[in-house]
Amino acid sequence: MDLLNSLHLKLALLVTTVVAAAAAEAQTKPGCNYKCGNVSIPYPFGTSNNCHTDDGYFINCTTTTNSSSSSAQPIAHLNHSRIQVLNISLDPPELIVSAKVSYHCNNSSYSYNGMLFRKFSFSNTKNRFIVVGCDTYADFSDLDSSFSTGCSLRCSKETRFEGAGACSGVGCCQTSFPQAISNYIITLKSSNNYTKVRDFNPCGYAFIAQEGSFNFSKRDLRDLSNRTEFPVVLDWAVSNQTCREAQKDERSYACKQNSRCKDSVSGIGYYCVCEDGFRGNPYLDTGCKGKPQSALAISETELLCFQLTTKV
Repeated sequence: MDLLNSLHLKLALLVTTVVAAAAAEAQTKPGCNYKCGNVSIPYPFGTSNNCHTDDGYFINCTTTTNSSSSSAQPIAHLNHSRIQVLNISLDPPELIVSAKVSYHCNNSSYSYNGMLFRKFSFSNTKNRFIVVGCDTYADFSDLDSSFSTGCSLRCSKETRFEGAGACSGVGCCQTSFPQAISNYIITLKSSNNYTKVRDFNPCGYAFIAQEGSFNFSKRDLRDLSNRTEFPVVLDWAVSNQTCREAQKDERSYACKQNSRCKDSVSGIGYYCVCEDGFRGNPYLDTGCKGKPQSALAISETELLCFQLTTKV
């Protein structure tokens, strides 16, 4: 059995090596940077001319100095905006970006934030609209006024709040929003300007955030624990065409050798994935590389046979 366990370990190491090798394969065009700080930048995104498909996929990699460490830190921003990119994924086709918190306070200070994209939409399955406050109404709508959703919250110092992490409608509420939303604006109001709750809740807060990135506690009513931004998941697609439409024009069709087309889950555009048995970047010529299936298909029976053979 020791030999069998050893073979299991070797198999696990083999699988890990294969996966690591696949991840290390070229994901960019030749001569293009693949990293901006800790963020990987796979094509069709890129950090310089001729490294991305068009300006919508440009990642502006700038270097800033961290005041706490005085060290230069490369930061990825989405094209020419100040929106920080935290992660880029090819499959599923997603970006994670940082979005600012909107607030409205008893001292008349406020900040209403929004976002507007041309090629990206907010995932309605992986994000939630969240409101925190005890004298707060927050509205979440798109710039075309095609939809609007929101939360209204009332509570007092005597209110019994749920346990940590519960955003259940008392001091905190969360709701979903429609599919394929590419822009939004958040506004907040207060019925009594927080005068009855300002000793523990001087401001109301509203934001969209990746599901699981925010866990409510009563102390968030005071200052949202000093958080000013949260991660948000964006869906991206190659164009506004369906797979059937895109495949009619081979010159503009984005899916390369050994890849296939999928319609976007957001309902807008399509994206590409490598065929089964291939790994890599489906948007690059020969970007999807084949991997030996036998290396990943060694069953326990085969291991046992190998163990018996080695005893002879």
